[in-house]
Amino acid sequence: MRRFRFILNRILQMIPVLLAVSILAFVLSNMSQGDIASITIRSQGQEVTEESLAVIRQELGLDKPLPVQYLNWLKKALHLDFGRSFQTKKPVTEEIFRRFPATLKLAVVATLISIMFALPVALLCTRYRNSPFDHVFRAVSACGTTIPDFWLGLMLLYAFAVKLRLVPVVSGNKWQNIFLPAFTLSVNNGATYLRILRENLIKVRGMDYMRAARARGLGEMETLIRHGIKNAMLPCITLIGVNFGKLLSGMFACETIFSWNGIGKFAVDSIRLKDIPVIQGYILVVAVTFILINLLLDIVYLYIDPKIQIE
Repeated sequence: MRRFRFILNRILQMIPVLLAVSILAFVLSNMSQGDIASITIRSQGQEVTEESLAVIRQELGLDKPLPVQYLNWLKKALHLDFGRSFQTKKPVTEEIFRRFPATLKLAVVATLISIMFALPVALLCTRYRNSPFDHVFRAVSACGTTIPDFWLGLMLLYAFAVKLRLVPVVSGNKWQNIFLPAFTLSVNNGATYLRILRENLIKVRGMDYMRAARARGLGEMETLIRHGIKNAMLPCITLIGVNFGKLLSGMFACETIFSWNGIGKFAVDSIRLKDIPVIQGYILVVAVTFILINLLLDIVYLYIDPKIQIE
């Protein structure tokens, strides 16, 4: 019951946060430079005149005061209706969720690659601490956390697509072409996880329960795997969740470089074309994604770590 009340309280706390995000999304998108009506008319290949501007402003509801525009937009947003894209004339919700699976697929694969790299390497670095292997991967971790994703993506695309011709330059969202963009996104996160896991494993290695496990005859590596990983992973769970939320919001540079048609690339194109409904819908979708992930992390912590008190 206490856990249920805690989760319900966390859900209720989401409401004012989402309301504040909706206000910021609406106000900031309308404060950007450029006349929306004229941009919409030009994108349709028509000449901008006073008559056409008046028609478009009335059609898009731009002739009403901002508070009225916001309330009208909020009522529709509560039903996942963010209006229609100025450019494609299709519902914004349909446009965003049509591209969301591609971003989700890329985020899942990138997260798996980073964890599958960091976990075994961190175990080996802890087991053979201060060995040449440990020193090499500590250096790799330091370099990996500083490499910009856009630079690494360009280098990989140049090497594998232009020079070696192993992958197409314009790959699309096909599974067979997912490794390069996913690997690009996993390097920075994987290096960070490796550093944190190594430090945490070294700390738990000296705990009493670890020494007791070794005294019972367990080997060093077996002790780390059976008793050390769980406690060492706990501080990383929040970081993994936050980074996964960032990936779900769409990585603009990576999706653009690899022509991955996700919501990040779609958002960049919409900002360039001043497609206000898409920008507003994108901001709200990203905000909801982050809030839900944080809620899920809180729930996970309640069940995997009994030391955490609900208070």
